[in-house]
Amino acid sequence: MMNSFFKLSFRALWRKKSFSLLNIVGLAVGIGASLLIFLVIRNEMSYDNFQSKRDRIFRVVTTTTSRSNGEKWRHSMVPAPLAHTMRRDFPSFQKIAAVEHIGGAQVYVPGKNGSEEKKFKESGGLFFVEPAIFDIFDFTWLQGNAAELKEPNTVALTQSMAETYFGNYQSAIGKTIQLWSYRVPLRVTGVFKDLPYNTDLPVRMAASHATWLKIDGHERQTNEDWRSLSGGTQCFVLTSPGEDIQRLQAQLPAFVKNNYREDADKTTYVTSLSFQPLKDMHLDKRFGTVKDDSLSPTELWALAIIGLFLLLVACINFINLATAQSVNRAKEIGIRKVLGSNRLQLLKQFLGETALITALAIILGSIMAWIAVPYLSNLVGKQLTLNLLRYPSILLFLLLSGIAVTFLAGFYPAIVLSGFNPLAAIKSRINTRPVSGISLRRALVVFQFVVAQLLVIGTLVVVKQMKFFREQPMGFEKKAVVLLDLPSDSTLKLKYGYLKSRLLELRGVEAGSLCSIEPSSRFGWFTDFFYNNRPERQPYSVKRISADTGYFNTFRLALAAGRYPFSNDTTREVLVNETVVKKLGLRSAEDIIGKMVAFDNGARKFPVAGVLRDFNNNSLRDEISPAVISSDYNDYSTLALRLDPEKVPATLKQVEQIFTAVYPTYIYQCTFFDAQIGNFYRTEAITASLFKVFAFLAIFISCLGLYGLVSFMVVQKTKEVGIRKVLGASVQSILYLFSREFTTLIGIAFLMAAPVGYYFMKKWLVGFHYHTEIGWGIFVLAIALSILIAWIAVGYKAISAALANPVKSLRAE
Repeated sequence: MMNSFFKLSFRALWRKKSFSLLNIVGLAVGIGASLLIFLVIRNEMSYDNFQSKRDRIFRVVTTTTSRSNGEKWRHSMVPAPLAHTMRRDFPSFQKIAAVEHIGGAQVYVPGKNGSEEKKFKESGGLFFVEPAIFDIFDFTWLQGNAAELKEPNTVALTQSMAETYFGNYQSAIGKTIQLWSYRVPLRVTGVFKDLPYNTDLPVRMAASHATWLKIDGHERQTNEDWRSLSGGTQCFVLTSPGEDIQRLQAQLPAFVKNNYREDADKTTYVTSLSFQPLKDMHLDKRFGTVKDDSLSPTELWALAIIGLFLLLVACINFINLATAQSVNRAKEIGIRKVLGSNRLQLLKQFLGETALITALAIILGSIMAWIAVPYLSNLVGKQLTLNLLRYPSILLFLLLSGIAVTFLAGFYPAIVLSGFNPLAAIKSRINTRPVSGISLRRALVVFQFVVAQLLVIGTLVVVKQMKFFREQPMGFEKKAVVLLDLPSDSTLKLKYGYLKSRLLELRGVEAGSLCSIEPSSRFGWFTDFFYNNRPERQPYSVKRISADTGYFNTFRLALAAGRYPFSNDTTREVLVNETVVKKLGLRSAEDIIGKMVAFDNGARKFPVAGVLRDFNNNSLRDEISPAVISSDYNDYSTLALRLDPEKVPATLKQVEQIFTAVYPTYIYQCTFFDAQIGNFYRTEAITASLFKVFAFLAIFISCLGLYGLVSFMVVQKTKEVGIRKVLGASVQSILYLFSREFTTLIGIAFLMAAPVGYYFMKKWLVGFHYHTEIGWGIFVLAIALSILIAWIAVGYKAISAALANPVKSLRAE
């Protein structure tokens, strides 16, 4: 029985090879694209799912609110003494651990028996941790354990890091590595397996938190310092089984009041704490993560909807082609009904044919997705994998997709085909119009192009916004500016000035500056601000930048008033930006010149020597922060150089040679400033790339359907075309005959897609403080592209029909 069923289905498909191929390819592309989208979403939802205590792990997060205007600042940093105090005040927690993320650092591995030491530049995964973190999270120890991490100058490494440093991890225990240029010694006490990539706590080096206390000084750990957040301290807690986190959450306001003492100290802001579940941490972009590599929930929903629409567009192709060919199968159906087949049997047969096509499409689509996975992984910067055996959820997705596509694509054509009157079918009295569902087919084509044009509009807006990011003036020079990472050891700091003077002698170096951060940076030190000898703090913080006098020329920052003031080593005078003047409510920039300002506790006061014109000191997502620039040699960590754009490659070689000569023990690291700014918008760049890919696929699938329908129309109108040509119709009029309906349908689709696309993309742009405008040009380009691509898709068949010999057309039956 099954053998006969497959034979019938295969023969039916083989008789119409071209239409079957169009159906299979269209469904395969839709299924393959939706599978790729599923892989992206599954990856984003999988972060830290491997943690066995995931439902009991929480992170303490902070929300700071201005008393004056209600402005909120959310982050994951906590004061240094919080973990210690919380262990005292929340005894019901099973474990509490502080974690200090230090980002990148230079690591030295001392030479053995007089051999040369090894140097490594680690870009991430370096933490100072309390031993309890290994009880909260799942780590697999290969050597040693967490017990010795209670002591200062101890460290645990991942297997891969231990092998890189020492050749094999078994010999790592007891060895010593040195951190930073001032050579903090760390004795290796343990080695653990590398964590999966899909974690938001990507620990590769876990130095003891006692080491951090020793380096940073014990004063920040006392109960007196609840203000400083300059470090990257985070706090994780593990609840006891069955513990109600809401009960503990209710105790946090009292905890903040007793320890932060903001009411007593009359601070300009108030703090609130909350326990963020580990399972929410990756996608909750309000508080951020160490890796900061997540797509937002809105973007994941958008991707899911796009994947669903791509499947629907592919199903619509099948429905249109199947119903359009229904007349050709009328006699077959009539004969089968006369011979005793009932409607249910015919339904099963036609659904079976659809199931066979869908199965072939799933196989082909999976192969397409498997080929595309490496490219998509590189595009989104994630380790995506299409391993059906390791991840059963992928198999389940394909199974459910296959069932859904079979019924969505096959049910309506099966109803139409199985409902023919047998006598009318045998006598060939079934015509195209009623059985093909011409109105429904038009509606489905319109829906296809609504989806395609929505994606085209979205793509054009995102691309325009990315162009805006690249070209928008930010108030400083970013092209041909390079940033050199400098060693932080106090002895090596003495050579900063010498290094700068040597590099400024190069003909390809136009300007240079020692500074703490560049004008636009993710990092920065925000501090309390006092103005004009007033005792009260201003109701906002200011961003502190330390730089020498070369800073303004290197980045070409313009003055609004006053002068460039200070020396290169110690703060005596400061500059502020125009935003400070605006926030103070002053009438002009000149009004602040000579006034005294103070920071932190207000003990030291400095005169304002000048006002800089506003520059974007954050990404273009955010408004400009009030900023103060002063000079402090101890804060410098970067050397910025503006190069001659015509001599960049040759100059960089000379820069590296001089840097290595001055600092032979420090690894040279150079970053282009404009590339660093581009990294601010990595998520938007990924979104733009994904929109481009899936917009192309939606149009491709839609055009496959158009090609198939036009091919069918050419066959149906063979005699009509022949008669028209005999009566004098031109090639242009024949082309118009085939293209007018589709052009009209695409126009209708555009009228529906344009307002929807405008609404959603306008909402997307609102998320950026500085953004482009959605002009009418985007919509003109969207409709023009859609019509052009559709004409190209149907053009070949239409031209072939228009150029055919009318004699042959009239003889055709």
